[in-house]
Formats: sequence, C-alpha cells, structure tokens
Amino acid sequence: MSMTFYLDESGHSGDAVNSGEGFDFKGQPFFSLAAVGLCDEETVATRICELRKQHRIPAGELKSKSLNSKPIFVAQVIDYLQSIAAPIFVEVVDKRYFICVHITGFHLLAPCMGFAEGPPLAFLRNALADFLNAVVTNEILDTFVEACLNPSEALVMRSFDQLEELGRSLRNNSSSRDMAQGLCMTVTEARSELLALKTTDSNAYLRFLPSPDLNKRSKRVWMLPNLTSFTNIYARLNLYFGQKLQGIHIVHDQQLEIDEILQSSKLAAEQIDHHGERPYTPRSNFAFKEKATFAFAQSHEGIGLQVADVVAGAVMRYFRDGPQALHADLALAVENLIDASDGRTGYGINQVVATSDVRNA
Repeated sequence: MSMTFYLDESGHSGDAVNSGEGFDFKGQPFFSLAAVGLCDEETVATRICELRKQHRIPAGELKSKSLNSKPIFVAQVIDYLQSIAAPIFVEVVDKRYFICVHITGFHLLAPCMGFAEGPPLAFLRNALADFLNAVVTNEILDTFVEACLNPSEALVMRSFDQLEELGRSLRNNSSSRDMAQGLCMTVTEARSELLALKTTDSNAYLRFLPSPDLNKRSKRVWMLPNLTSFTNIYARLNLYFGQKLQGIHIVHDQQLEIDEILQSSKLAAEQIDHHGERPYTPRSNFAFKEKATFAFAQSHEGIGLQVADVVAGAVMRYFRDGPQALHADLALAVENLIDASDGRTGYGINQVVATSDVRNA
C-alpha cells in the first residue's frame, strides 16, 4: 500500500517557554498539528477546486487563517475528506496544560527516579497534571520556565519549594486534600532523590528538567508542542497500520528552524524500543518494525499540505474559541471528526488537554 500523509500546523508561537504575558501564549493558547493521508492527490485537488469555485475563493494557496470568512467551505473540505475515508490524525495541545505535563513528567516524576512505565504511572501523571493545571499559579510556572531557560540547582529547588507550598496551602480544602497531599509527597521524593544524586553528580538537577533541543541557530528551545505532536502522530500511524509502514510517506510543511530536530526526533522515536525506553502510550505504538519516509515541502507545491493546514486551523479554533463561536456547519464538521476518533486505532483527534476540558461530540 502506498499513501502520503501531509502534515501542517496551526497556533504555533515557538516553544512552550515562549509564553507571552501571563501565559497567554501571545493569543495562541492552543496548538494543533494535522496529518491527512491521500492516495490520489490529483482527485482531491479537483474536488477542492470545485468547492473553491462554488464559494468564490480566488486562485492561490489555501491558508486556514485567510478562510475565517468561509466557514462553510472549510466544513465541506473536512466533510469531503471524511467522505473519501482519508485517514486524519490531529494532535491538539493546550499549551498551559502542556507545561503542567512537563512539570509532572520531568520534574516531579522524573525518569531518573526509576518509576516503571505502565497504566499506574500514566494515571498518576495525568491526575497530577490535571490538578496542577487547575491550581498552579503563574509565579510557579515562571519559576519552572526560568529553570528551563537558565538551569541551576537553586532554581530547581525553588520550584520544588513553591510546589510544596502550593500543596500545603490546599491540604485543608476538602475538595483538593488528597491531591494536595499527593503533590507534597511527590515533591518530597523528588527533592530527596536530587539530594542523593548530587553526592556523585554535581549536575544532577538537570535530570529534573526536560531536555532542550537546538535549532539551526544553535539556540536552545524547550518543550516544543510541534515536536511531541509530530512524534505521537508518527506512532499513531504505526498503530493504525499495524506496524506496517513500508509505502507510507510523510510530507511535513517546511520548518526552516527545526527541520533537523524533527528529523532526529523521528529517528529517536524509531529507536526507542531498542533502548528499552518505550513509554506507555495506549493510543499509539512506539515499537517500530518498519519506517515511513519523511520529507519537507512548501505548502504551495500541492493540495495535500493545504488541506492539512485547513484541518489544523479548524480544530485549533474549535478548541480555542469554543463551538459556539464557530459557524454551525464548521463546528459540526469538527465534532464529527471528534466523534469518529478511535483510540484503539489512533485515528482522529488526540486531545492533550486537562481531563475536564476534553471535548466530546
């Protein structure tokens, strides 16, 4: 089987530490990455051309941000893709929650602490990230971000202290007592582990922070939502195709700053299973037996990347603005995609948001 998946994003404003004022992420609190699988791009291009004429959309590259006044057209594009059974995979990320996930997974329950991957740890991570997302202050997020940007033991310890104080302040609240106590316990264990490790490693504090990547200008970038979204979509494709990726091609919209990071991350994902580090991911599969090809292209070169951009933009706006703010047809098109999502196969929309914010059709 041969199929090409076209990937494009919406809502990108850099890495997660580029958080704007008050963690508003410069008006882009959500990020989405969409992958649309096509076997016959020419036929799709013909149909999209027909829809363009119907809605009087002039010739040129289709861009989601320029189609705000054409919601019915966008809805019809999504509906058409579903009607021809084009496989669609979308990651949508709440960026503030994304930081809380990193605090949980790399700071409080750091891999160096030796927790076994599996459902219990996944449940604990999710519960703790949900709790932090609901109660964490901007001051605490600022300290964690500062520790990422300027790593030091003092900043890591300050972050632990602030998180512990938050837990203590909420222990007398009946609705948050158990989670607050759990937060205090995880901080205590993480701090003790750091103090034990530093006796033989002066840089042990780095094990309690996510690792940065280097862009083409050798600048460190932290917690890239497009990076984790890309690797998870790749692993979802691996699940969807039953680990048979031969003949599957991935074409990503050109990313001049981080194309090398994405390339290396694809390779790292393919090698995870060989190093015994495979995470517990029930809706994706990081055990790669075959590899998909991977390339970058400019979106004006074909309709595939353009429809991926349209899908990514529609999903991002649905989560950012809410269904009530969208035209009813467009909201329904996204909700149909949510409804068709299937964690057993990896198809559809994966929502990296707090449990209370998960949207169901």
